[in-house]
Amino acid sequence: MMQKLVFLFSYLLIGISLSFAQVDSTFSPKTAFGQVPDSFQVTGKPISGMAATYSSKADGSKTTSGEIFYNAQPTGASNQFPLGTWVKVTHLKNGKWALVRINDRTSKKKSAPVIQLSRSVVTQLGFLRTGSAKVKIEKTVINNYQSNNNADTFPVSVKIEPVSDTVQIDTPGYIIKGKSVNGIASFYSSNLDGTLTSTGERYRNNKLTAASNNFPLNTWVKVTSLFNGKSVVVRINDRMHPRMKKKGRVVDLSRAAANQLDFISRGITKVKVETIIWQKKAALIKEQPDSLPAVTDSTVSQMDSSAIARDSTKEADNDAESNLKKEDGALQGIASFYSSNLDGTKTATGEIFRNKKMTAASNQFPLNTWVRVTNLKNGRSVIVRINDRMHPRMKAKGRVVDLSRSAAQKLGFLKKGLTRVRVEKVKKGTLN
Repeated sequence: MMQKLVFLFSYLLIGISLSFAQVDSTFSPKTAFGQVPDSFQVTGKPISGMAATYSSKADGSKTTSGEIFYNAQPTGASNQFPLGTWVKVTHLKNGKWALVRINDRTSKKKSAPVIQLSRSVVTQLGFLRTGSAKVKIEKTVINNYQSNNNADTFPVSVKIEPVSDTVQIDTPGYIIKGKSVNGIASFYSSNLDGTLTSTGERYRNNKLTAASNNFPLNTWVKVTSLFNGKSVVVRINDRMHPRMKKKGRVVDLSRAAANQLDFISRGITKVKVETIIWQKKAALIKEQPDSLPAVTDSTVSQMDSSAIARDSTKEADNDAESNLKKEDGALQGIASFYSSNLDGTKTATGEIFRNKKMTAASNQFPLNTWVRVTNLKNGRSVIVRINDRMHPRMKAKGRVVDLSRSAAQKLGFLKKGLTRVRVEKVKKGTLN
């Protein structure tokens, strides 16, 4: 009888300890990665505070829950809720909301935000450029889950396409448009996992990405094996060594992509590479340059101007030919834009640079001059104030102006990186 009582007591102790542990540490793999909320109810008292954004370089780091963090997942860090809790986060300024799973903790400093969100969630809430916003956070009770094997899929309330870099698109939601090239495809060595790519993000063997010198960075392409007819959709986020061109190489695929084309054992294969454009619902997409998920936006945002200059457009290759041209008192040349991580740095006038303001750097006009910048590709124009200077070497590359990201977005070349513009002096107060 005594043995039975001891056994029962031990059993109860274990049960209680497990129940406490599950509050803040353990996760069902299906809950964490394989399923997303299909329906939910808000419960408890909401809290308000400032939300911040994860760095784009945080991909691949470990969270408090032990999971690997990815900016493409709808997750967040907070000290106000148990790990594994799903919360509804609402941007108090624009009313947009998203479901977020808490899998990490924020700093214990008083200045720390009440919640830190992945860049995919911040993109959905609409404050990626500012980096912070006041939000309302409400704990939710999940009524049902929608089965899904994609770790990067968003909750039902947050629909963004393409879904991720980790899943093959079975039902094409794209059209083939633009140039295509034929040549030899190879794949990354497995020991390169975790190294930096040309966009500044980390290369991962299990993601559908690739290196190529034939397409702008962040271009989505369809790669088809001419040996067996199999295809895979990948995003270009890296560059190959120039000598690869002599060997006929046109693309260097991640191991996941090479596995789908079934040429791991052979090492190389002949392929056709075609540029694609995603077909997105107009209601979900406001502006084409910023229409892709954080995977894309964040990558472009962390590229500095010099990195963009070395890349992405034909204008960059023709910089030497496109020397500054003066015409009717205006200046023509190449425009670039500031890296997002320069927000808060000092400009040549002594003021603080802000990406959301309509300012620019130029060596061709006096400081505090107001100029109209016209994108010669699409005819869009914007008026900005010159409050900073560019590096002198930019002149040799044909650069005439380096714009804030807000100005570049209005001109419609955030995704492209560079564009040819006309810059003319205007009087203060001139309207666009």
